[in-house]
Parts: sequence; C-alpha cells; structure tokens
Amino acid sequence: MARAAARVLLRVLRIAATVALVVAAAPVSVVAAGSAVLAWRAGWPPRRLYRAALLCLPMLAVWLAATAVATRSAAQVAAAPYLAWLAMWHHGAAGAYPAAAAVIAPTAIPAGLVVGGAVWSYRIRSMDTGSGGLSPDAGVAFDQRQWRHQVRSARARIAAPGAVPLTTRGGRLVTGAVIRTVRHPARATASIPYARMRSHQVVIGTTGTGKTTLLLRLWAGFMATALRRHAAGQGGPPLLVVLDCKGGADARRIADRARRVLRQAGTRSTAIWPDEASLSLWALPPEQLTTTLVDLVEHGTGAAAYYADVMEAVVGLAVAAPGGPPSGAADFLARLDPGWLAVAYSSPGHAAELALVRSAARQLGDIALRYRTLLRRLGSGLDGPGGFGDADAWYCILEGTAEISVAEAQARALVDLLASYVTRPGRPGTTGPPGRPRRAEREILLAVDEFSAVSRRLPVWQLYERARSLGLAVQVSAQSWPGLAADEDERYRIAASADGGIWLLRTPHPEPVTALAGNRKVTDTSRHLIGIPAWRHRGSSRVRLAPVADPDLIRGLDVGQVAYIYRGGVTYVQVKRLVAAPAALPAPGPAAQSAAQSAAESAAEPAAEPAAELAPARPLPDVGVLLDEAFGPEPTP
Repeated sequence: MARAAARVLLRVLRIAATVALVVAAAPVSVVAAGSAVLAWRAGWPPRRLYRAALLCLPMLAVWLAATAVATRSAAQVAAAPYLAWLAMWHHGAAGAYPAAAAVIAPTAIPAGLVVGGAVWSYRIRSMDTGSGGLSPDAGVAFDQRQWRHQVRSARARIAAPGAVPLTTRGGRLVTGAVIRTVRHPARATASIPYARMRSHQVVIGTTGTGKTTLLLRLWAGFMATALRRHAAGQGGPPLLVVLDCKGGADARRIADRARRVLRQAGTRSTAIWPDEASLSLWALPPEQLTTTLVDLVEHGTGAAAYYADVMEAVVGLAVAAPGGPPSGAADFLARLDPGWLAVAYSSPGHAAELALVRSAARQLGDIALRYRTLLRRLGSGLDGPGGFGDADAWYCILEGTAEISVAEAQARALVDLLASYVTRPGRPGTTGPPGRPRRAEREILLAVDEFSAVSRRLPVWQLYERARSLGLAVQVSAQSWPGLAADEDERYRIAASADGGIWLLRTPHPEPVTALAGNRKVTDTSRHLIGIPAWRHRGSSRVRLAPVADPDLIRGLDVGQVAYIYRGGVTYVQVKRLVAAPAALPAPGPAAQSAAQSAAESAAEPAAEPAAELAPARPLPDVGVLLDEAFGPEPTP
C-alpha cells in the first residue's frame, strides 16, 4: 500500500510539474499546441514545422541584434529572452495583451514551432508503433484520418492558382501536390528531375483513374524542359513520339488535347499520324527494310518455317535489286513478279540471284498477294512522304481496339522507323562539317499508351535494354500488370528496366509492382489492457517488415491520385490537371485561303505557328487505289 501510494503521489507531482511548466511557458505552449493541431489538420510531416522554425530564425536574430545595439551589453543580450518573458507577464497583468504578444513573439514563435514539431513527431511515432491511443485499433483509425487530411491539403494546393507550375527553375518536372511520402523527401509539390524523363518509365492504371492527365503533364513537362535546355545550349532539341494503341474517337480527342497542351509548352509543330501526316517506311536502309517487311507478316512454326525463309529471300531480292530499293508500296508490289525480278537480275554477276528467282517463282504470286493485302490494311500512313524529323512531336493513332493485327504491324513499323531515325548517320548530332562542332543529338521520348494492344508482337523490352545507347527513352503505359507483356518474365524485364520510376494509379492487382519497391522495418508494440481506457505500462515490441508501397492503399486511390515508386521509396501525388488552349480554327475555304495567302505574302513578319498546326495536311492517296489502278482490282476468292 505504501508503494502504491508513493506511485500515485509521484504521478500527481509529475502532472503538477508538467502543468506548471506549460503555464510558465504559456506563449511557447500556445504556439506549440497551435502548430501541432495545424499539422494534424493539414496532414503535415513534423519536418515542415521544423522548417518553419528555421525560417523564423532571422526574426530572432534581428531582435537580438536590435537589443545589442540598444543596450551595448552582452549580458543584456543573453538575458533578453528572460526579460521579455517577465515583460510579457507584466503587460498581460495590465491587460495590454497585444503588447505582451509582441514582446515575446521573437522568442516564443521559433521555440513553439520546435516543441510543436517534437510533440507531433512523438504522436505519429506512438501511433505507428501501437504504443499510443485509447483502443487497439487507434493506430489504424489515426492513419486513415491522416490520409483524408493529407488528400484534402493536396487538393487545396493544386486548386490554388500558380501553386503547382509545370516546371521549376532547376529543371524539375512538377506533377502535382504531395499527399504522403515513404522513404522520399516530404515536399509540398511532387517533382522529378529531367534526367528521369530521359530514362525508362512505366505507367499502370485502369480506365478512368486519370492516367491520360498524368501522361499529358509528363509529356508537356518533358517538352518544356528540353526546349529550355536546348535554348541554353545544355542539350539537343526534343522529339516526342506517342503511340496511342487504343484508337477510335477517344484517341483522336486525346490527340487534339495533346496538341494544344504541347503547344502551350513551347512545341512548334505536332503531327497527328495517320490522319494529318504520314511517314515513309521505304526510307529505311535496305537491310532494315527487308527485316521490317518480313516481320510485318506473321509466320507459322514447324513446316511453315520453309515458307518464311522463301518469303524473306524474295523480299530481299525485291528490296536489294540493282536499280535501288523501292520508292513506295506500288513499286515494291511491282517487284514481286517473276518477270520483273528476272529482268532486274539478268545482268552479268547475278547468276545466284537469278537462280533463286527461278526456284521461288511458284511462291511469288502468293507472297505478292499477301503483301498487297497487308499494305492495303496498313493504309497510306506508312507510304510517305515524311519522317520523324519533320515535327517536334508525333501523335500516332493505332486502331488497336478495332484491328489488333493491323495495330501490331503498324507499331512494329513505327518503332523500326524511329530506331532507324535515331541511328542513321545523317541525323543531327551524328555528323558535322569538318572544323565545326557537331550539333546536339535529339533527345527522344517514345511513349506507348495502351501497350497491351500491341504487346504480343512488339518486343519493347528489347528496346528498353538497348535504347539507352541510342539516346532514346521509352515510356510504357498499360491498364494492368498483365497488360505490360504476354508473359511474366517480360513484364518483370520491363518493370525492372524502368529506372526512371513507376507511376502506379488505382489497379486491382498492384502486388507485383509494389513488391519492386521493397519492404521497410516497422515496430509493433503490444500493451496489456486493464480496463477501458486504462493501459498497463508493461508490454512487448517486435520488428517486422512492411511493404513500402501499401497495396491496399493503392487499390483505394481516387481519380487523379498516383503512387510514384522510385528506388525503394514511394510518393503519393495528387496530379494537377493541365488546362489546354482553345482548339485551332477549322481549315478555311478556297477564297479565305487565297486571301490569307495574299496577306501572308505582304506581311513583314512570319506567322507564329506553322500552317500544319492550324489546318490538317492534304490527304494522301490510298495505297489500295494506287494498286488497283496499276494491277486491276483484287480477285474475289
């Protein structure tokens, strides 16, 4: 009984001493309580209060300097906080509360912020470890409540005008407001260095989660930062190539929005393929053209491999004919004829090729028919003229939803064209006049949206592994983890090569991606419950591993919220939506075009935007029409 009474007395004395200290340091206590409550309501981390205390130190320094100038005594400067505390109580007793607050403010505000940060840090740690709260599930309720507070603060930040810019002065790309961080620096806004956009990235999110908004912001930030760096002489001009593998009206709506967003970011010209612009597949080098044409046609296995070998030999003969490679689809199809090939290789020195033509004469008709059908289905978008160097950004629409096989062939051809453009000797930066420095190579970002539509025949993981030496960054987006590739090994290859980070929006199966972020050590504390709400002081603690990125939290992300996983840490972001510029005016009629041409010829200054941005390009003739005119209509089976 004596020991119990002593414990009760000791506890009462401890509480009394704490109350006396809080009352004596009333200004510091008020600031500490207010800052802790504010951090709780806003979901701030404790370091934000510490940073605020550091920002208040100049006020304290100026106050001490003014005291030193007025008193000219070091002892008075050292005793200034105590004297200010006494003066505060005297003013408060006299009813002069504003004067009391002004006297003690230089000392109380920084000290109160530090104490408030310490109290808030202790509260967070106690709830995380389970040693705080009045019930066993208090820690879970505390975390859920803090998440709601953090989301509310992030949404308020992105709603404030100018609070979330597109880029920063240091060249970082801003994506939105930070909700919560784990093993990443806690900042008000979420930003990544430009170097990560020059690395490979993965974006995963189901339909309606804000994936397009995130992609548009990343693309616009990449173009704005790269253009600024190029103007400062720190890098080459940028090139953005987007493969929208979904197709349909929705893809064209996004393409129009992307053009307007990129124009605001500084992009001079954006080409929409194949609606308004075209590319020339026949500009590939002969060896690469042969490989690409053969890969565009699906081949069988086993006994059908013989037919694939014959097709490759025939295509090689047609492409490498003595007269030069074909100039277009019609020229290539005209060469798939025994008579044409026999005449082309009839000159001396081509005996082996001529013998090959004669041995493959029976299969030439089938091969020509297959390529005739393939090129007609691919459309005129790959029959030129045009190249990736003609615009700053290319938005390529592939009808992956309606015609998967056509989209797969188009994606393969476009990627081969881009790889050839990156490595060809005549590209800026690969050659230069004697005695002059080379021009900087273009900094290229290839973004493949809805990759699942073309993942079967587009080995993008191979491009991931060799793209760094080509100066090409690849960004792949899919609606789910299985949509990244056909099998599990290829999915992990793509995700493991994404050293620029993984953007994970709401998805029902996030575990394979969150596992890449790793685990962290957390402490669990158990206590003995005497009776609600009394706890014993005895308990136990243990260390366990918890995932850095919480899969259940990602399953419940709202629209516009994303988890950015990078190097064993995660940052939860509320993405800021970009407001696109108004749509371009429709193409004028013939009379208006004549008037505009006359006005342009008499104007002294050039137009601010190229004509391709204001009016769609002239439509190209259909490959099928050209082939019908040359060879007649295709026979009905």
